[in-house]
Amino acid sequence: MRRVAALLLISAFMAAVVLPGGGTSVREGAGLSLSFGFLLIAAYLAGDMLSWTGLPKITGYMAAGACAGPYGLNWIALDTVVGLKLLDDLALAFIALAAGGGLALSELGPRLRFIGCAVMFQTVGVFAGVFSVMFLARQWFGFLVEAPMAVVTAAAAVTGVLAIARSPSSAIAVISESRARGPFTETTLGVTVIIDVLVIVLFAVTVALAQAAVGSGAPLNLFFLLIVFLELAASIAAGAGLGWLMGHYIRRVGAELPMVILAAAFLVTFFSDHLARFLDQLYEVRFHLEPMLICMSAGFYIRNRTSAGAAFIQKMDRLSLPVYVLFFALIGASLNLALLRETWMLAVMLAACRMMFIWASAWISGRLCGDPPLFARMAGFSYIAQAGVSLGLAGMLAGSFPDWGEAAAVTIVAMISINQVIGPIAYKYALDRVGESSAGRQGTG
Repeated sequence: MRRVAALLLISAFMAAVVLPGGGTSVREGAGLSLSFGFLLIAAYLAGDMLSWTGLPKITGYMAAGACAGPYGLNWIALDTVVGLKLLDDLALAFIALAAGGGLALSELGPRLRFIGCAVMFQTVGVFAGVFSVMFLARQWFGFLVEAPMAVVTAAAAVTGVLAIARSPSSAIAVISESRARGPFTETTLGVTVIIDVLVIVLFAVTVALAQAAVGSGAPLNLFFLLIVFLELAASIAAGAGLGWLMGHYIRRVGAELPMVILAAAFLVTFFSDHLARFLDQLYEVRFHLEPMLICMSAGFYIRNRTSAGAAFIQKMDRLSLPVYVLFFALIGASLNLALLRETWMLAVMLAACRMMFIWASAWISGRLCGDPPLFARMAGFSYIAQAGVSLGLAGMLAGSFPDWGEAAAVTIVAMISINQVIGPIAYKYALDRVGESSAGRQGTG
């Protein structure tokens, strides 16, 4: 009751200082701080209250952000959400560090065969399934009704690739909250991280092929593909270097480690963004390091190649709560509910088909590779969530395909929004059923 009363109290205070026009009655700088504080407290309380029902807390964080955000009550304006983007990027870099640090080769070794099998079956199965649905149901998509076959094929291929994408941030948050551990958890996290990196490559290849197919005789841009592979290789190398530096610092100094971790996440985000701008403005070269891949590689290097892995993971766990609260509250505030209302039928159809193909692919790979029957049945519930990389790639469609990319992005973003809401709930259910979450372990004794 105290949490309910506290949430009602701060909501009443926020409603009192927000004017009917959507702006705040406080100064602009103070308004940003007010929104930040309100999101943190309200999302934390909502998540804690929702956990009483057995649902994951991050669902409550997103619900609080969606209610207070520009597409809900508009207590937090759209420009405020954009103004908090730096904190959102910082939180994503931090979560990527945690995701990389959660992959221990000593634990993953016995599961590598299962991980490889799951990645292969799900990549092929989900792409082929969503591609077929989009291609056969093209009359339902307004921007494809009178489009030539090359455009239909390109749109279906791009949608199929984006359907493969996962959300390591959601997975690591649910695992941390549930205190899950065991072979099922290790396998699903490994598959999620690998597929999310693989999607970046597949998207670049698919876009290059689609542009060559729908363009008026435009050749396949092999230089674009080369740049993408160089970006990925440079990001992994930069992550390994950062991991070596952080591991060296933890062993030799070890002081103020939480601040060092947050500073590293900030510097990765800042450096990659400014390097891309510098190369673009001075040399007209499009070369962008992937902050999420850098941080994943750094966390993986610290965990597996240094003696500081245990201390690193311990500090990450202590820092994780406010980071998860802010990150998922901002995701909720960014959910375009108006857009979802416009395209909900197509978005629901694509989301439902994607879930079906994920479950079928995960079950088939689990049975063929020798997973326990329960693992095979529950694996499909673990890969539904989407965010981060998939949203970023969907935002690139309008620039890559001016004729139909923006219309396609509207439907795809709506599908991603549905998946992001359902995914954490489904993953927590799977962890409970296999007995690897804290609640599952108590239930199985």
